[in-house]
Amino acid sequence: MRPPFAVEYHHGPGTKFPQGMADDAWLEICGKNNWVAFSHDKKFDSIAVEAAAIKMHSVTAFALCGASLDSWWKLRYFVRAYDKVIEILSEKKPPFLYRISPSMKFHEVSL
Repeated sequence: MRPPFAVEYHHGPGTKFPQGMADDAWLEICGKNNWVAFSHDKKFDSIAVEAAAIKMHSVTAFALCGASLDSWWKLRYFVRAYDKVIEILSEKKPPFLYRISPSMKFHEVSL
């Protein structure tokens, strides 16, 4: 596939982030590079360190559903959410975090 954007994986060969890297550390890198952060972590918005890092480093973040599913289902959720994500990116300035439900409802999380 050739998506209309660059993809950097948390532990992919391009980023070489260590497997156990703390969320606040990679969120800082996302903020510095103006990357959009995606997570499948169900607690991503409720952990104070992550919320503080999103605010502090002006991160644009989305928490997708499907944490316990295989990569195929995660990709399906991402593709279904893509158009709305692009719309939000064109309208809002970071920092922000949206939680995306399986029914594709977008909920902005208060940081």
